Amino acid sequence: MTDEVASAVLSGSTKTVETALELIRMLAPAAKNLLAGTASLGKKGVQKVISKATNNGAVSNARLIAEAEKAHCTILSNSNFLARDAEIIAEKAAKYNVPVAIVGEGEKKTVEFLERDKAVINQITQEIMQERLKGAPESVKSFSVSPNNAAAIKALLNENGVECQFVNDGDKIKCVYPAEYAEQVAVLKNEYKAAYAEIEENLGIAPNVPETERQIEIKSQIEDIENSRDNAELRGKYYDEFLSKTEIEFPTYSDRNMELVEEQMPDAKQVAGKAFWEKQGFKMNEDAKGVEIFAPQVDDNGNPVLDENGKQLFTTTVVYDISQTNAFEKSLGGKIDELQREYNTETVNSLKDGNTIKVELFNERDGNSVEITVDKKMRKPEVKEILKEKLGYSEMQADLAANKLCRELGLDEKKFNSHSQVDNLNALKTNIRYPSDDVSLREVRYDAVNFKDGETTHILLQNGDKSAALSPETMSKTEMINICKDKLGMSEQQAELAVAKAVKIDSQIKSKIAERTIDEKGISQEIHIERTGTQTFTVQLGDKSKFYNANTINLEDKIAKDFGIPKENARNIISKAKSQSLLQNKIAKSTSSKKAAPTPKIELGKGKKR
Repeated sequence: MTDEVASAVLSGSTKTVETALELIRMLAPAAKNLLAGTASLGKKGVQKVISKATNNGAVSNARLIAEAEKAHCTILSNSNFLARDAEIIAEKAAKYNVPVAIVGEGEKKTVEFLERDKAVINQITQEIMQERLKGAPESVKSFSVSPNNAAAIKALLNENGVECQFVNDGDKIKCVYPAEYAEQVAVLKNEYKAAYAEIEENLGIAPNVPETERQIEIKSQIEDIENSRDNAELRGKYYDEFLSKTEIEFPTYSDRNMELVEEQMPDAKQVAGKAFWEKQGFKMNEDAKGVEIFAPQVDDNGNPVLDENGKQLFTTTVVYDISQTNAFEKSLGGKIDELQREYNTETVNSLKDGNTIKVELFNERDGNSVEITVDKKMRKPEVKEILKEKLGYSEMQADLAANKLCRELGLDEKKFNSHSQVDNLNALKTNIRYPSDDVSLREVRYDAVNFKDGETTHILLQNGDKSAALSPETMSKTEMINICKDKLGMSEQQAELAVAKAVKIDSQIKSKIAERTIDEKGISQEIHIERTGTQTFTVQLGDKSKFYNANTINLEDKIAKDFGIPKENARNIISKAKSQSLLQNKIAKSTSSKKAAPTPKIELGKGKKR
């Protein structure tokens, strides 16, 4: 909902007939042809205006004045409506046979109606407000990904025409994308999960190095665990080992009950009720078989039930052995993974000594394979290119496969992933804080994100595990407040403070390219500043263009001398260059063929020579 609708409160100022006629004249040039004949209205003599009704439900001013004369009531008006909102009011009013006229040109309109219909128009306006507020739309949406897989997600979305940006989120990274692509992203996320599962299952990694004694021992242990799936004796050893190490306090049973367990299930290791196993985090097998034992009867309050002689009554209950639960399968995967990691550590010990090893990568599904030489200097982009060329992987598949190689070979993750993950995350303005932040918003995180158009800044707010996006340039204050309340669980006051900060961030980001200065002649000109690298930028004034390195000694003096501007303004230019997003500049250049993207401009203000 727009602020214009929200502010259109029906105060209802009474108009004189002269005012009504003046408003009719505002319809010029069409109004010149509307006046015809005369009629009296109230105590004021006026000309009667004859005109046809408009096709959007609104009537002409002439018709409205005629209705006012017939009903012997005055005309009220409300201004500052957007054109689309005024038309909706007229359409709704027509359904109630309430005459409404729309006055004005352009986007802002005035709605006129009879005083007798004030209550109806007020209700219609409230309906429109509620419709606009209902589910206030976000311009962007987001989801979390692990830092290692962000590049794969980005590749998949970009390949399918969905632009995305990323912001740091602690151990995770937020992938932010335009809300209009929400349905496509939902499908692509499922596609990503399927690709991840396929890589994990089908990509084999076999280092071609002699096995150590410890590796041979580890392989034997893994083989025993796998075989124990179908070998009761091996499983029994596993349960003995598990029960000897666990700290779970199991229930105790009488000798008679233990005899019943022994009779019905001779191989049982440890029995307990279903509720007990589930409380420990285990699930019962689908074909779980229980053992009947005796248990004291108790009433609903937990008191023992006695017979007529005062003796405790017993009933039968069912208990299950640990073998009837998923305890074995639950621990099996974790144990194998633990052993596999140890095996891999042994494999890469040679890498730590600076040696190289040959590794065969093979796709078990189609049988394709490739052998690569790995050393501790290997980087992710190299591996990805090999996988794309030799195994036919897409950009996303190659990224996921390279991650698996790094993980299984124990490579230095930071070095392996350098320059191959999300481009310039730090170039985006993230985790924006102000000393004046209200204490109730101290835990709320603000990240500013832009897309290729570079025109609209989206502010991503994160409050604990909840997140929402605000776009101050395209959203009204009311819409943003409602998003904060609905999506982030904020109070009215918190929401107002959060929106105020978002608006401030938006204005400050826009002001990065607005710096007023003058040349030595006091003439106003345009200066172009473009950050071209981590420490480099260009400055253009008129026909003169210069390239600078931010680390240059006395740089402000040099810029001031080169362009004949005050040193203070040269300092501002350096500051503006550093605050520009290198990522956004690259994006602007890459899309310039589709849409002219002007170089960030700075207006040089007029003034006297300093």
